[in-house]
Amino acid sequence: MAAGTDRREGRMVSLATIYQDARQLGVALIPYSIGFADAATLEMDGRYGIFLDFDQFETMADYAAALAHEVGHCATGATHAVHSPFELVAQHEDRANRWHYEHYLPFSELQALVADGYTEPWQLAEATGWPEKTVRDALEYYTQRRGLRLQCP
Repeated sequence: MAAGTDRREGRMVSLATIYQDARQLGVALIPYSIGFADAATLEMDGRYGIFLDFDQFETMADYAAALAHEVGHCATGATHAVHSPFELVAQHEDRANRWHYEHYLPFSELQALVADGYTEPWQLAEATGWPEKTVRDALEYYTQRRGLRLQCP
């Protein structure tokens, strides 16, 4: 997708914005063939590295969504040991997802698109440039967990 933030023109948050956020957090982005995941974040002594397996991404939107999620781990400090209990892992994944949605796919922008007639998740995905799964997950977060309501035209 083209750089920019005007979602009404079918543009997602630019990768440059996500890169800038990572840079401001002091995060190192490292291409690495992980094999078991598309991306993973490691923290050591308060410094973060995001490992990205470029062979795992089918589209730039998939890459941007994974990177935004991993930056969410760094921004919130939501990292854990590999052997951590499932509950802690789930809490940290949730925290990273919330940060991702609130910073790069805010409710106000989804509401504006719905008001413009984009009412299906696939339409919102096309309009924002995010993968449909990301949009569906953000909608679930905003409507089910936060109790917000989208006002349809």
